[in-house]
Formats: sequence, structure tokens, C-alpha cells
Amino acid sequence: MYVPFCPLPIKRAKIVSKKFFGLADRISKMFPNLEMSLKQSGMQLDRREYIGIVLFSALFTFAVTFLLILVVSLIAVPAEKAVPVSMLVSLSLSAMTFFYLRTYPKLLVKKKVANLERNLIYALKHLYVQVKSGVTIYDSIVSVSKSDYGRVSEEFRKVVNYVGAGMSMEAALENIGLENPSVYFHRVLWQISNGIKSGSDIGTVLKSVVDNISHEQRIAIRRYGSQLNPLTLVYMMFAVIIPSLGITFLIVLSSFSGFAVSQNMFLAILGVLALFQFMFVGIVKSRRPNL
Repeated sequence: MYVPFCPLPIKRAKIVSKKFFGLADRISKMFPNLEMSLKQSGMQLDRREYIGIVLFSALFTFAVTFLLILVVSLIAVPAEKAVPVSMLVSLSLSAMTFFYLRTYPKLLVKKKVANLERNLIYALKHLYVQVKSGVTIYDSIVSVSKSDYGRVSEEFRKVVNYVGAGMSMEAALENIGLENPSVYFHRVLWQISNGIKSGSDIGTVLKSVVDNISHEQRIAIRRYGSQLNPLTLVYMMFAVIIPSLGITFLIVLSSFSGFAVSQNMFLAILGVLALFQFMFVGIVKSRRPNL
């Protein structure tokens, strides 16, 4: 476990963060959901410790960037201009560091959910085959925990550890479900737990769960496909048609009015197009279902 932009290992960073606890307490009240995000992401830090580390990392970023930019600026511009420029850039970078680290646990949670839901259907089919073959649900979960299903295997490994420590299977499944950010995985564990409590056939329960999740995944794929059509139209409009017509218009305008079309203008258009395409790829990727 590590925190980006933090120059110290987590153990030392936790010690340093204590110096920021006063300010961290006041800031942490602005983010009431941070505690749950930290717990679900697996970061073994409480809200106050994490905010303290974030403040330390932002302060470190400010100090390092201020000194580096100041040294470079003093070579190019007078001292009275170098200090304000260095201050402005350093404050901007430290603010960006703070807000990025503020959302970092949520990014970890999203990554965890994506990994879980990508492998969940295959792990459930593994469970179903094991149970229908006469293997107990506990031994089936042990088998999944030892398999290569990414985060799903890790979560079932926690169930095995809880049961090995003396907790009942139902309680272990419910505890893991409460700690998990994936709605699908939480629902699966809840249904298996209820099936064990009621004495139902776990194979039937798993078959129903697999069918429901498969159906919802097919709906998600169709929804994603329907969203691609307008996105493709937007891409063609802003990345192909408008730039082509715009450049043609500029060239025609320059021939009639003497308006100079410089190389820098073409480079600026190219930069805007590159930024747009990068953002477009990010939008398409964010809408893609976790399959």
C-alpha cells in the first residue's frame, strides 16, 4: 500500500501525519464519505491519518516545485518576477496534488469494483459446478479462493479466514458483503447467506444468481452499444468535420483578406484535437461495462 506523491513509506508518513491532525480533523468533516472509501479500498488508514498524509504530500509538492521553479526562473527572468511565478505554479501543483489524493481512495474503489465484476460471473460458475458435483459450499469457496479470479478470489479468501477463526459461514459472507463496494458482489453474498440460513439448495441459488447477472450484463452491453452511436457522431463532428472545414475556411479567408495563417495556428489546432481525442477516449472507456 502506498499513497501517490508521498515521499515517505506509509509507516513513517503516518507518524508525520500526526503533526497535521488538528487541521486534518477540520478538513475531514468536509468529506463524510472518505472513511467508507478508505475502508472499501483496503487502505489501512482512518480519515484523519489519510488527510494528514495528503496535507503533508501537498506541502512537500509545494516546497519542491517552488525551489525548482525558482532556480530555473531566476536564470530567465528578474528576481521580482521569479518569486510570484514560482509561488503561483507551486500553489497550483500542490492544490492539484491535494484534490487528486482526496479522490484517490475512490479511484481504488472503482478499480476494485471493476476487477470484481469482471471475474465474478466466472467465479460463480466455478462455485455452481462445485456445488452441483456434491462439494460443500465451504469447500467450494475454498476452491475459488485458491483459483485465479483476481479480487473475487481475495474476497473469498477473507471468508475462508473468517470461518477458520470461528465465525459462521453466514456471518462471514455478510461481513465481507458489507465491506465490499460492488453491488453485484454484495448481492451474491447476501443471497448465498440467505440460502444457507433457509436451508435452500445452494446450487439452485447460484444458478439463479448467475442467470440474473448474465442477463444484466447483456443489458449493460446493449446500453453501451446504444451510447456509442451518438458518441461516434460527436467524434466525427468535432474531430473530423469541423477541423477540416475550419482549416479550409481559414485558408480561403487568408487568400481574400490577407489574413495570415501561421504555423503556430495549425499547431494550436493540432493540440486541441489531440486533447479532445484523449478526453473522448476517456469518456468511452468510463462508460464501458465491467465485463
